[in-house]
Amino acid sequence: MSRYLSAKNFDNFSVALRQHKAQHSHCKWLHGYAFEIKVWFASNENDIDKQLDDMNWIVDYGAFKKPPKGNGLREWLDDLFDHTTLIEKDDPHLDIFQQMAMMDICKLVVMDKMGAESVAKLVFDKFNERLSKTDAGRCKVVKVECFENKNNSSIYEE
Repeated sequence: MSRYLSAKNFDNFSVALRQHKAQHSHCKWLHGYAFEIKVWFASNENDIDKQLDDMNWIVDYGAFKKPPKGNGLREWLDDLFDHTTLIEKDDPHLDIFQQMAMMDICKLVVMDKMGAESVAKLVFDKFNERLSKTDAGRCKVVKVECFENKNNSSIYEE
């Protein structure tokens, strides 16, 4: 099947994280990344002549702004990944991170699962949930790539 794809990069996310299950690795320690997230979009239409909107776009890149002008997805990303500390919900030291958050030492985000793979799936699911309710559900996310740095990334796609 022929289809158009478009992609948007969301970057400049400074995160600190700890992967407590990686006991064999330095990733068990609190460390930082400058996350970049790349999201690929496609039309829900099979007919290639109907895949683009009236402006000949799959998705309006400006639509990610705050409501009411946008769908709020950039704001959602900022809340999760802009100067946040990401800790997995079963981290044995979660209580210490929660105390630091209460003391305003860190902006804590507790994740169900920790890792770039899980971040890619989380973004994939949230974007598709929001896109299904906006722009008449005309487009969808087909792939998300989460870059920890320029050398390492993880992809989720369906």
